Amino acid sequence: MLNNTVIFRDDEIESASESNGLLPSFPSVLFPDFENNQTLTTTSSNDCVMESFTIDNISKASWSVAKILEAEARIAQRAELAKDFKSRIDTWLESANKQDEDSISYISFLLEPYVKNEVSKLHKTKTLSLPTGIASLRKLQDKLEIVDADEALAYCEAQHPEAVIIKKELDKAVLKDLILKRTEPIPGVEAELGADKLYIKPLKIKVITS
Repeated sequence: MLNNTVIFRDDEIESASESNGLLPSFPSVLFPDFENNQTLTTTSSNDCVMESFTIDNISKASWSVAKILEAEARIAQRAELAKDFKSRIDTWLESANKQDEDSISYISFLLEPYVKNEVSKLHKTKTLSLPTGIASLRKLQDKLEIVDADEALAYCEAQHPEAVIIKKELDKAVLKDLILKRTEPIPGVEAELGADKLYIKPLKIKVITS
């Protein structure tokens, strides 16, 4: 019997729960007044809102940017951890299933000729009932693979044009120009000018060495 076990190291478990509050956060060190005096409440829709807090100066704006960057960093770290765990689980699953998949493939290879022979003796059915289960023959879908599209297209255009599909598409760049710049309405098309959206990026600090 295979013993397939996924083992996680202690440091990985710690990184998964890194926001346990044991270390002070960057915003709490720079802006202790905001951290101590303001409370975050969570609504039923999981949106974080600040009670009685208005961003009206550079200190509050800086604190807000730091909080956003911290939250984004935690999200990225969790995503990386989840990706690593998923990769391990997928590897374990593939390894655990391999022996059974090989058995299914080999036994099916041995069984198929017998089932085909027995089914050929039956009328209007491709199903063989056995004491332990039912064995059926099913026709798989026909396969077609285009290995050289240019060569096949050139031949069909000359010999079998009915095999060539001419696809019409709308040019979105032209449509944007017509609607948004020339203000010409196009039936069946909706468009709107892109709004400004807030993006936060960390500062790039250059270290000057003598």
